Amino acid sequence: MEEPRFVVNTVMTGEDYRKFLYIATFKRNKLMLPLLGLIALAGSMIVSMSNGHIDLPSLIISWIFLYALAIGAVIIKVERKYARRIKTDKTGTFDSVSVLKFYEDKIIMENEQLKSTGELKYDQIFMLMESKDYFIFYITVNQASLLRKKDIADISAFKNFIEGKFNGRYKKI
Repeated sequence: MEEPRFVVNTVMTGEDYRKFLYIATFKRNKLMLPLLGLIALAGSMIVSMSNGHIDLPSLIISWIFLYALAIGAVIIKVERKYARRIKTDKTGTFDSVSVLKFYEDKIIMENEQLKSTGELKYDQIFMLMESKDYFIFYITVNQASLLRKKDIADISAFKNFIEGKFNGRYKKI
């Protein structure tokens, strides 16, 4: 049987999940913050309208307030999703060791605590994103699996290997 090119023992903690939610919300889609800014600007233009003219100081103050309010609302949504996931995790997903074996044509994932094994070919994975701390394997548009960089022994060799498997489906964020 073929030997894996890389074997990585990794763990996803609750804090890793929280970071992932923020990455997925704010960094995955680069248009999120500008879109919130434009919506806030449109709202502030309406608020600062006086006698058919826009009052510039009022526009600036209301835009800052509405932009901060919009970002705050998104942060509250992320934190609620995080708290709900932590509260409902009955399977022990967090803090359990997953073993990822990277072969030339596939990844085999094993988790003894969860009693699960899975195999995916690289072309079955929707996209790979790399952040400062993680490799994020998007199985579908909305389903992802994290690999912490700190769990990888030779990060540069792994990065060279894995980038080649995702031509056109790799994104550094």
